[in-house]
Amino acid sequence: MTPSKAIEVVIPTRNDYLYLEKILKTVTSIDLISAILIVDNSTSSSVSKEIKKICNQFGKVNYFFSSIGGKGNAIRLGISQTTKDVLFLDADLENLSKKSILALIKKFNECDVVKASFSRSNGQSNSSFVKDQLQVLFPGLAINKPTGGIYLVKKEVLEKVKIPASWSVDMSLVIQAYQAGFRIGEVEIGKVKDKARTEMSLQMSKRELIAELKVMGETK
Repeated sequence: MTPSKAIEVVIPTRNDYLYLEKILKTVTSIDLISAILIVDNSTSSSVSKEIKKICNQFGKVNYFFSSIGGKGNAIRLGISQTTKDVLFLDADLENLSKKSILALIKKFNECDVVKASFSRSNGQSNSSFVKDQLQVLFPGLAINKPTGGIYLVKKEVLEKVKIPASWSVDMSLVIQAYQAGFRIGEVEIGKVKDKARTEMSLQMSKRELIAELKVMGETK
């Protein structure tokens, strides 16, 4: 049984659009999804034009531009435009399936936050980098993919958490929800094909994750 309430989708993107049309075709095919918000996170002007062109093909899709960099800032803008529970997705997902989204929605019946657990075909993972430390700080939060960008969140959770500006937002949101007593779930969706990140980008995000974990540990 799937939830009867409508769901909105927030997809932040920074220069990613190659698979966006495919993602939107998949997402708009699900009846429960009432609106999709694409948040352009300070993308270059030429790529922004391509993103807008893709968005204009779909009646359920709305385009927003975030002039301040940082995934958290883009997500904060997206949340400010929503009134319902929200499904968060990344814009570089090459093989996102309707089956995966429906699995998340099904699990959502019994949870307030549902994270997708997956492996990346490119072998990259920041979740493995922080997982041990996360388990020490929050042993009751047993999830495999704390940093993953695919997850469903109830509106009441979004109204209580503070969204950080950085790329630590996906992990921070689930930790804050856990600390506030909300129910956390996870669904395995298999292997995800997405864009490989540069070593510089990975190291930067690791620093942001460490900093966020330190803050979260101090507020236990």
